[in-house]
Amino acid sequence: MWTGAVRAPAPGGEADRPDLTLKPRSPGYVLSGRRPVDTAVAAADQIAVDAVCAVTGDVLVVRIPPGAPGVSLEPAHDRLGQRVAGAGAVVFDRVAVAPGQVLGRRPHDEESTAPFTALAEPALRLALCHVGLGIAEGALTEARDLSRGGRAHRLPGDDPDLFLAYGELASAAQTATAVVDRATDVMAQALDAGEQLDAEDPAGVAALVATAETVTSDAALHITARVLEFADAPGLDRFWRNARVLTAHRPVAHRLRSIGEHYLNGSHRAVAAAFR
Repeated sequence: MWTGAVRAPAPGGEADRPDLTLKPRSPGYVLSGRRPVDTAVAAADQIAVDAVCAVTGDVLVVRIPPGAPGVSLEPAHDRLGQRVAGAGAVVFDRVAVAPGQVLGRRPHDEESTAPFTALAEPALRLALCHVGLGIAEGALTEARDLSRGGRAHRLPGDDPDLFLAYGELASAAQTATAVVDRATDVMAQALDAGEQLDAEDPAGVAALVATAETVTSDAALHITARVLEFADAPGLDRFWRNARVLTAHRPVAHRLRSIGEHYLNGSHRAVAAAFR
């Protein structure tokens, strides 16, 4: 499993102040700095990040195994939401990076980003879509079990309004699952293509991931809030807290504008903006 945080290029090619730097050292680099990560810090097999080469100024995307010498993890135990989500930060203290761990260069102009490298940020965001989907399905399953056992204390198990509510929420969850599955299949095909990926492909993949993120965010927030109306149990609200944390910093309107511009004009810049 992969996690990480790869940032999109700044608008207009403006340089960001780097938090991660790479210093050349034969045959590869040495990575230093600290980077916040949204999820799976302690569970991932690989951590993908972008870092600035101290000599050339190029922004390189690299993958680092969390068990490598010099890598330390800082789990965020005090944040709102479920601790096992694995949010936190990764500290790199002179970590050796072999040439094979460099996934590609991220140019300052997002229009000319190498196709395979352009998949890094959408791939990480797609992983978060699966987290959001799991939160929604977990809330719905737990509420259903409470209703089946007669422990919901809100509506009787044979109430027509309860059937209507569960039908609505189950449909929302299944719709989100279908969209995420499609984005996952397309992403897998693109990753399998590797360096043979066509220059036009990443924009289409990213648009599908942005759509999956939008649908999943809406479903997770709606389902986790709605189950509280007809199921009453200690801790059921944790699903809503987890969904809120996951979606709080990713405005839906921003993504929808980017998806719409790509759909209408085929804009690569619009898709890149969706992941900023």
